[in-house]
Amino acid sequence: MRKKEKVDDKTDYLSTNSSMTTKTIDFSKINKNKIEEYIELMRDHQMNCVKSGNFIEAELAKQRVIQLKKIQDKKEFHATLKRQNVDKKNFFNLREKELKECKKEFNDKYVDEISKLEEALTELKKKHEDELREYFTNFENNYPKESKPSNELVEKQKQLDYYVKIEE
Repeated sequence: MRKKEKVDDKTDYLSTNSSMTTKTIDFSKINKNKIEEYIELMRDHQMNCVKSGNFIEAELAKQRVIQLKKIQDKKEFHATLKRQNVDKKNFFNLREKELKECKKEFNDKYVDEISKLEEALTELKKKHEDELREYFTNFENNYPKESKPSNELVEKQKQLDYYVKIEE
């Protein structure tokens, strides 16, 4: 039965007046609408055969409808699979494109932020140098250049002077 089904894939039993007509048709190359037309024709043929009492030919027509539906399902499956592969490829291409754009934007923003930080750092260094210079200027202005000796140091200096006088 299996071998017969494979042979029947390319055989079409079409009839308009209850007689069998054998045609070789390659359904893999026929578009979806034509297969649907063949299915409708085979159903009509099956109904005509049942009405006329030719049950063997009606059964053959029924088997052909089943085979045509399988072929149609395979075609739809392969078309869907092909469409999914195209969509998947487009998705990955779009993702790569967006990823490149995102990386470019990130790198541009990174460079901008680094340059802003470097500018802020130079401004901060300049501000600190100015504050340090101002601090030293204020320190020099507020405190005398010579330091005032402590009382102990003054006392020791007096003692030293006294001993130097005595020795002379």
